[in-house]
Amino acid sequence: TTERERRRKATIARPEVYLRYGPQLEVRLNLPGLPSPDLRSFAAKHFDGERRLRSRQGAAIAAMLGDLDNLDEEVTVFADAAEYLDREMELAESLQEERQAVKLLNAGRLQLDLLKVPLYPYQTQGVLFAAHRGRVILGDDMGLGKTVQAIAAAELLAQRRGIRKVLVVSPASVKYQWATEIRRFCDRSVRIIEGGKKLRDAAYADDSFFKLVNYEAILRDVPEVNLWGPDLIVLDEAQRIKNWATKTARCVKTLRSRYCLVLTGTPLENKIEELYSIVEFVDDRRLGPAFEFLHEHVKFDEKGKLIGYSGLDRVREKLGPIFLRRKRDEVLKELPERTDNILRVPMTPEQRAPYEDEAGIVARIMAKWQRRRWISEIDRKRLTCALTNMRMLCDSTYLYDKETHFSPKCDELKELLGEICADNGDKVVIFSQWVRMLEKVKEVCVDLGLATLELHGGIPPRRRQAALDLFRENPNFKCFLSSEAGGVGLNLQAASTVINVDIPWNPAVLEQRIARVHRLGQHRNVRVVNLITEGSIEERILTTLTLKRQLFDGLFDGTATEVDFSKLGKEKFMEQLAKLTELKGVDHQPHRPGAPPSSTAREEDRSRAAGEADLLTAGVNFLEALTRTLVASTIGKKNGNGNGKSPTRGTMKAQQAAAELGRGEVLGRALADRVATWVRHDDRTGQTTLHIPVLSDEVVARGAHVLGQALGAILEQFGGARV
Repeated sequence: TTERERRRKATIARPEVYLRYGPQLEVRLNLPGLPSPDLRSFAAKHFDGERRLRSRQGAAIAAMLGDLDNLDEEVTVFADAAEYLDREMELAESLQEERQAVKLLNAGRLQLDLLKVPLYPYQTQGVLFAAHRGRVILGDDMGLGKTVQAIAAAELLAQRRGIRKVLVVSPASVKYQWATEIRRFCDRSVRIIEGGKKLRDAAYADDSFFKLVNYEAILRDVPEVNLWGPDLIVLDEAQRIKNWATKTARCVKTLRSRYCLVLTGTPLENKIEELYSIVEFVDDRRLGPAFEFLHEHVKFDEKGKLIGYSGLDRVREKLGPIFLRRKRDEVLKELPERTDNILRVPMTPEQRAPYEDEAGIVARIMAKWQRRRWISEIDRKRLTCALTNMRMLCDSTYLYDKETHFSPKCDELKELLGEICADNGDKVVIFSQWVRMLEKVKEVCVDLGLATLELHGGIPPRRRQAALDLFRENPNFKCFLSSEAGGVGLNLQAASTVINVDIPWNPAVLEQRIARVHRLGQHRNVRVVNLITEGSIEERILTTLTLKRQLFDGLFDGTATEVDFSKLGKEKFMEQLAKLTELKGVDHQPHRPGAPPSSTAREEDRSRAAGEADLLTAGVNFLEALTRTLVASTIGKKNGNGNGKSPTRGTMKAQQAAAELGRGEVLGRALADRVATWVRHDDRTGQTTLHIPVLSDEVVARGAHVLGQALGAILEQFGGARV
């Protein structure tokens, strides 16, 4: 009991029931200094020694309120405490109804007349869970019909609890699809919130059962929404509020309703903090204060680096009453097979040259970070720009310079579409992060005579639904081209193939793309094709996706109690980036002097040494090109090419070698950056030495030989003796 509460107790004149706010809400009783025997008996029966309500069970609350009414003395029950008790009683009653309904469902005897279409048993279970518990998260795999479950849950709440106002908050790209689905599944009225302020105010004021609004509009309309007072709020694609620091998340969490249903196929994409932010909207005390939650479950090393999560079993236990997740392979045995393929394509010289330029920028910035453990904001922006350019060049040079178009991916795509659409008549959905790449994909489709439809950020929301309807209903439209705007909330089961022209950084985004086709209602086997450029950053992006999937599975789908990033190789952004760019950061684990290195450390040392030795070997090749240039130049002079005569064979060799030198400039810069890491300083002797890793003695011999040749050629040109 706090000092403030003790002072308050000393001043009260009559008993009161109030709600104490803290990590968990508590109903408490305050008594006057000289309570009557009946009041003391009432307190002893229903409250403990700290005057806390003994039980939150519905029957216990009902009994307490009944005894309270029978007291001769007047007891003040504060409004927030009364509301809390009312909700707890309703929840207890609803949970009992849910248990009975689930028993009937499992026995095949439950009859619910909710929608125009029948529900799968697992969907009915989701509807019962959402409607009876009131404030929940439905985290089913993408493609399991969360939209239809939400509509059915709203209908059940209307029938059982009398709700009349439902607000659906969704991304703008799926707002109109929600309207289509509502009209398809039920007869409730629906109104889309759009237009200027007067139009939006009029829309909130009408008596439509469903009102549909996108997240961006919520930023403007929070007061109007709370004034309207929805009974139920449905958040679709709730990962939009995963970052609690964003303005969108803060605004959404100010919305008020008795019931809420959060829909997300990806409740956790990168960090456990994202899950906390989503849960906070449903029940802001479920996981306790943020600082306590993070202290209990997030592990850092002595340098403040994230090394893993612990206590995941306790997180699952806390989430149990409000979180329901089903996987597709568990509940949809009849879901068609999905086949994933990776098609690797080469990189043309026209792509490779600017790609290596950008890679050189990344390498130099990463080398700077390795030396200083810090880079400036300008370098961060340059790093982001260079990485983006590298990824775009993997697609086409057109994305990089807007003039040329060298793209083996488009060549491969032409072959694929000819096989899929022209030969088999199937439909295909093609994803790319960049709209300019979709322009080039469209040109491929036009060359093949394939009609296309598009969806990206530049397509107005009204036209998006028309495109979806055409793709679904018109057999002439074979290809649906989409950016990430089409990666959430859309139903594209008319297609049976998904082609990812480029791979996103996040595995959840990749699964969102695929789930547009491989979902409930799909009756054909689904083929997924990922186009990957060989020897590029795209190949290494694939290797990082596993880590994020393991975090997700460890929390929701497994029994693991912790996720150890040091064992998984999880890095902070810069260290992970060092891997992606084939440069290494600092060791993950400290090495004790005199102790043998771990197998992981030995493997990293071997990998680092091999990479540096490869670089040195390539440097020897560079020196050989230099030597050929000098030697050929000397021969050219002796043959009189400098007197205006026709080019000789020696001159042409020199030109060829010079071309090789041009291609080696980026390599030379990378070698220069690496040399700095080979320098060793002995504090005892004061000497500085150069330690160069090599693959074999042969490399050393070759290096010495070409250096001798280069020096000899230089002396020859200046009239010196040969070496």
